[in-house]
Amino acid sequence: MKQLRTFGFVLLAAGGIMLLLLLTPWRDWASDHSIIHLISRTNRRVGDEVNGKVDLLLSIVGDVVVMFAGLWFAYVVPRMLAKYQPPST
Repeated sequence: MKQLRTFGFVLLAAGGIMLLLLLTPWRDWASDHSIIHLISRTNRRVGDEVNGKVDLLLSIVGDVVVMFAGLWFAYVVPRMLAKYQPPST
């Protein structure tokens, strides 16, 4: 449970930091290292890789999705796991 919460908080922090970097002069770096690049590298389809800068809207959406996933792993998943655990005797 603790590992899920930690993983969720790490995702939340990473998404938040990247979102904040999009509002600073580091926008180009944040756009080059967006989560979209990681997802496209792990995609198995041929010729479906994103190279170069990602547009601002796609970077923002990717960071918000990472933050949402962080909240999900930090709060919802541990709560549901604890709720549906069989009672220990």
